[in-house]
Amino acid sequence: MTENRFRDDQAKNMMIEADELNCYEFFVKATEIYGDYDAYQHMDERGKRSDLLAQIDALAYYFTHDLKLKRGDAYTIFTPTNVESIAAFYALNKIGVIVNFVHPLLPDEVLFETIAESGSKGIMVLGLIGLKQHNVEAVNKTGLPILLCRCSDYASPIKKAAAGAGEALLEKILKYNNAVLYKDVIKKYNGKKVEGIKNNGSDTAVYLNGGGTTGKSKTIKLTSKAINENVHALGYIDHIIDPGEEGEIIILPFFHAFGLVVAMHMTLCNAARIIPMLQFNGKLVVDLYKKNRISGIVGIPAMFKKLYHTEGFDGPHLSNTRMMFAGGDDLSPAFLQEFNDMLEKNGTKARLRQGYGLTEVGSVCCANTNWTNKDNSIGLPLAGVKMEIWDDDHKPVPDGTVGEIVISGPTIMSGYLTKDGPEDAGLYYDENGTPWVLSGDLGYRDEDGFFFFSGRKKRVIIISGYNVYPVDIENLMDTLPFIKESCAVRGTKEGKPLVKLYVSLKEKGDEEEYKKQITEICEKNLSKFSVPRDIEFLDELPHTPLEKVDFMALQKKAEQ
Repeated sequence: MTENRFRDDQAKNMMIEADELNCYEFFVKATEIYGDYDAYQHMDERGKRSDLLAQIDALAYYFTHDLKLKRGDAYTIFTPTNVESIAAFYALNKIGVIVNFVHPLLPDEVLFETIAESGSKGIMVLGLIGLKQHNVEAVNKTGLPILLCRCSDYASPIKKAAAGAGEALLEKILKYNNAVLYKDVIKKYNGKKVEGIKNNGSDTAVYLNGGGTTGKSKTIKLTSKAINENVHALGYIDHIIDPGEEGEIIILPFFHAFGLVVAMHMTLCNAARIIPMLQFNGKLVVDLYKKNRISGIVGIPAMFKKLYHTEGFDGPHLSNTRMMFAGGDDLSPAFLQEFNDMLEKNGTKARLRQGYGLTEVGSVCCANTNWTNKDNSIGLPLAGVKMEIWDDDHKPVPDGTVGEIVISGPTIMSGYLTKDGPEDAGLYYDENGTPWVLSGDLGYRDEDGFFFFSGRKKRVIIISGYNVYPVDIENLMDTLPFIKESCAVRGTKEGKPLVKLYVSLKEKGDEEEYKKQITEICEKNLSKFSVPRDIEFLDELPHTPLEKVDFMALQKKAEQ
């Protein structure tokens, strides 16, 4: 009976309309019927929902009374994925302050740029980044009040004392200016509360950077309503049976929409126990799986590839998982089959499912599920989301025709943050006044309404007027057992364009023989224009901070 009650209540709760609720209100409302369950976990230490709400209140008091932050102000979170970021996000959202999420390993000049652009009035950092002296100097140089987190903030009492002493010594050496400790704020203002802003869902909730490959790019404005609508639309994918007992490992960063909206906000609103990781580590994921009852995990394809090859991941501990979801990059059919065969062998109900989304559309807008899916597709649009395929004149194309993927609906951004531009910069309005996000990605829709990804518009290699899609070549490479990773880019020979393929190997071997096999499989399965005419082996391919293969770095290498 308990299981059914939780399933029924959860199904109803995840159907909460976003209305004008902010994210904090949505989280509280979505979980209020489940009692005081374990809502979060740092390594092996768990914390109750009541503890998290108390910490949110203490932080909201600090932000309001010490920093004098008010509705519409901005504040920067400059940390990896941790519990402190979760509490700070909800605290700032509760009082109507815009959260400016910044990757903690981006260059100093990018930090200064985003601080100035957002108008942030404070910054939260993790002392761990103090291991890089220039980062401490950069944080001090902002002149902002610093809220300093420590890795020991949520450690067990025994570990906290030892680790805290070492961190305090490091902080003394590195000298953060104008800083207060996160743990001191929580302790000082325990029990304090401030009145939050109510029903301000249309206010901007976060600034997110869309540039996962090249660093700083356009800053995207997402409202609480857009974020909540995404969670509302995704709520059907999985429902927790035992709140607090089932955990979900968070291997994605919160400065990425997929991590913030799906991995964090959806998990918490789904009454699962959230287990954030400071940085992705395959061995640690395996350890967490063996010690906890893990019901779900989301990530990008590169992370799942690393997990697949991590010793110990393949095992019976996977049997509790009902949901595995990959997005943020293309997933090759060959790898998907291998991974799902492994899950089936372990009696896991879950299958690794592919979806599609952008920061500009609030994260996921299209997905496969365990009950509605099609091989090689990115799935069907979420409820309330409209997706089409357009030509260069912004007109819909027939099913089966490749064109640009465009998205409209309640989850899309309110615009890019600009200094002098319009509030809705970056949106395209059709003749009916409907706003659309032009993705810059190519794909097509089949007769059943499923969408298929063909690659980035900017990545298309044009040879003799023929469009070559690098993703087709890279997916084919995943079928060759000796290839670890591959990336196809535009090369030239005697002034003529060609496909250049970069490859890393699982083991050293006869490269000439490997080149022969690569050429043969491409000639059998692809057009002659898609066959790589220049193949180069590298020990490792470069990666972005989000673990994607950095195709832009390889494109520059090819041009040089």
